[in-house]
Amino acid sequence: MTGGKVGIIANPASGKDIRRLVAFGSVFDNEEKVSIVRRLLLGLEAAGVDEVLIMPDTYGIGQRALDGLGQRRLRPRVSFLEMEIGHGGADSTLAARLLREAGVGAMVVLGGDGTCRAAAKGCGDVPLVPVSTGTNNVFPVMVEGTVAGLAAGAVATGRSGAVHRAKKLDIIGPEGWRDLALVDAVVTDDTFVASRALWDVERIRAIVCTRCEPHTIGLSAVGGCLAPVRPEEPTGLYMELGRDAAAEPVLAPVAPGLFAPVSVKRWRRLALGEGVRVDAGPRLLALDGEREVLVRAGEEVEIVLSAAGPCVVDIPLALQEAQQKGIFALKEMPV
Repeated sequence: MTGGKVGIIANPASGKDIRRLVAFGSVFDNEEKVSIVRRLLLGLEAAGVDEVLIMPDTYGIGQRALDGLGQRRLRPRVSFLEMEIGHGGADSTLAARLLREAGVGAMVVLGGDGTCRAAAKGCGDVPLVPVSTGTNNVFPVMVEGTVAGLAAGAVATGRSGAVHRAKKLDIIGPEGWRDLALVDAVVTDDTFVASRALWDVERIRAIVCTRCEPHTIGLSAVGGCLAPVRPEEPTGLYMELGRDAAAEPVLAPVAPGLFAPVSVKRWRRLALGEGVRVDAGPRLLALDGEREVLVRAGEEVEIVLSAAGPCVVDIPLALQEAQQKGIFALKEMPV
């Protein structure tokens, strides 16, 4: 069986933020992303995909991946989206929208939580295969590119329906302004974006999570060390931080190799559709680990837990279903 179209979004900026300086995170260089995309393409070919569309970027990850194949010709048609290249998450959002409009059956996203969040803004109902390119991510998974390509191809060619819808946080601001987070929204006393990445827990006032588990790294790990919430559970978690006689102190891995004592004054589980209001500003909201939204004095922002996040491919289950439908079967041995 062949057919299907798959999109690839690879963020050249992921895996390099300030957590490599203030903690012990690994630098994930772009040549490794080139290698992953090359293996992705070969996995997509093996899955019988007919066409691949790639987001262009300032480093040329997709083109370098193709060049590295040498004389080997891929069976799928490979082309690049026609779009202006910037230097931020807006590229991934635009690429996801263009891929959706082009009719792809799956998108492979290489990056961190922030890249996946940006793609989620534009992907609609197209399933994502989120591939982690860093050491402190929660939403994307560490998976071999070959396997990620096979899984995306299995879904795009109709051999698997192993897709589930993730939770998200809707950020609702003045006059209907909206944003989203896939893992956590953090309320801080900061009033400037600076390096974007957030790691200093002393300035954090509240954390809202869609998921939080003790085996993860980042600010959602505070919840994971206190009251875990699995990705598939129909609940979230709200925590208010601050030193208080009745507070619960926990030790959490807030960045790679960086443990911080955190004082949680109160916490509660959130039901789907339940919201949390951010205190009057000035405040800064960090979404999925990056400072993004300035809440000015007098403004009101609400954070609402939603079940309507992006669709995500269950990679092991997708390949299990595809195997049962003969994705690895050959009619005869090649000569």
